[in-house]
Amino acid sequence: MLRVLLGPEYRYHTRLRECQAHPTRESLEYALLLLEPGSPERTERALRILDRVLALQVRDPASQWYGLWGWYLEEPPEKMAPADWNWADFNGSLLAQIELRHGARLPEDPRRRLREALLHAARSIQRRDVRPGYTNIAVLGGFVTLAAGELLEDRDLADYGRERMRRVCAEIDRTGSFAEYNSPTYARVTLAALVRIRMYVKDEEARRRAAAVERRLWEHMAAHWDAARRQFCGPMSRCYSNDFGQPVWFEKALRRRLGLSTPENRTGEDDGETALHDYRCPEDLAPRFLSPAPGRMHRELYIAEPPTSGASFFSRDFSLGSASRSDFWVQRRPLIGYFGDASRPARVIQLRVVKDGYDFASAVFHSVQDRGRVLAVIGFRDPGGDRHISLDPVRDGRFECGRLFAEFHVDGLSGGARIESDERRVEADSTLVRARLLLLGGRFGGRRLELRVHPRDGSLTATIDFKPPDAPRLVEWARVQTGFAALALEVADAGAPFTESEPTMRAEGNLAELAWGDLSMRALVRVAPVEEHERVFEARIGGRPAPTPRLSEVLLA
Repeated sequence: MLRVLLGPEYRYHTRLRECQAHPTRESLEYALLLLEPGSPERTERALRILDRVLALQVRDPASQWYGLWGWYLEEPPEKMAPADWNWADFNGSLLAQIELRHGARLPEDPRRRLREALLHAARSIQRRDVRPGYTNIAVLGGFVTLAAGELLEDRDLADYGRERMRRVCAEIDRTGSFAEYNSPTYARVTLAALVRIRMYVKDEEARRRAAAVERRLWEHMAAHWDAARRQFCGPMSRCYSNDFGQPVWFEKALRRRLGLSTPENRTGEDDGETALHDYRCPEDLAPRFLSPAPGRMHRELYIAEPPTSGASFFSRDFSLGSASRSDFWVQRRPLIGYFGDASRPARVIQLRVVKDGYDFASAVFHSVQDRGRVLAVIGFRDPGGDRHISLDPVRDGRFECGRLFAEFHVDGLSGGARIESDERRVEADSTLVRARLLLLGGRFGGRRLELRVHPRDGSLTATIDFKPPDAPRLVEWARVQTGFAALALEVADAGAPFTESEPTMRAEGNLAELAWGDLSMRALVRVAPVEEHERVFEARIGGRPAPTPRLSEVLLA
């Protein structure tokens, strides 16, 4: 098995820290790639890996962890925090590919064990029956159950996989888009699973539905692609890095026309998977990835209830995107922008809420945007999560905290950028972009909030302390009661003027009402259940509800 070194940082699902460990998923992927050349030496090594990894699967149907693996050899599912059910999908997908591509030349006993493990993984997926809005896993599990059904001649699994893809299509039809919206990380996972269905699955109905979802996913990605900077504009539901990098799979899908990934900048990280997958961007959509379209404003409905939409603006020198409703879990990007050119690393504008060095999942975000202007309110939910929205809950409305703050960060400003600020605003003027952030009002318990600016060479960080380091460590939501920050952000092209009108905020009772020219919104300022935040929130443009158009009216189911 492969070996990795784990650091001290928090990672959900696993308790392992500062040790060596042997990952199951990456080891199976390595075994698949070893089998590709077909040499006896590499085949033997792949068989040894399979022998080790297959033995780690929970095969007892009576177990609550049936069909699962732990992330690592050293930590079986029952010892995780908690077990990751997705490992049946990820590892099952790799087993299906090994059987599809190389099963006929494997020795009898290893092949029998592999097929049994695939059956257990597929049954685990069927038993879990994940909701269709969990986009990447819904599609990935669809591939595993479809492939297992055909490979193992199991009609029940094949029927389930076909029905699962129908439900994925029906879920997309609710809004025309994806609940797991604009995710640079998981769009690839979803797309790879759809490509596998196209490459390997024989069932015509499942293939037709998968092809329709694949087409819609490319339309979704094209709508959010900032061709000038070669990044996905925000907002993002799930993201691990603010920089899209130079992925080989994306270059392959666009037939090497993007010029993003080259032999000189390849990391090798995704070369193996890319080589095995027939990634194809629909030819009629390719120009949207290759040619900038400055001045474009894109709006899209993502989630039906509560209605959640995104606004993305593409200008000459920047792109800026925001979600109408979101939270600040570490994978979210509710407000993010990019500026400058397509060079790497990315030049980024981002808003976060941080507790003791980690993004705070109990902080919520509501906004309204038009072009480069955004009105937004940061609030807090109770109950809610700490470092994870569900796996790490804040218990009994109490938590200890050294510091809790909002952070507005601009990274990649040119040298000589002019920065002006006071306790209510900060303005950055550079040869690449202009940006200003205004704190319209805010409180945390009895504390009135202020903006503090920390300029560095090439970057700007502005912070708003909800709970500063010198305040008592224990935070109790029942005592805080009121916790919010009302913000206005404007981003403009280099040399362009800002809007002449000034944003305003009026607080009345538990509500904050913000206005800025034709933009207005209302949000809750009290710490409350998220359902109450959603009931109160209202966003308007020109006195009418902010538009929430569908990406497409074409139904897939």
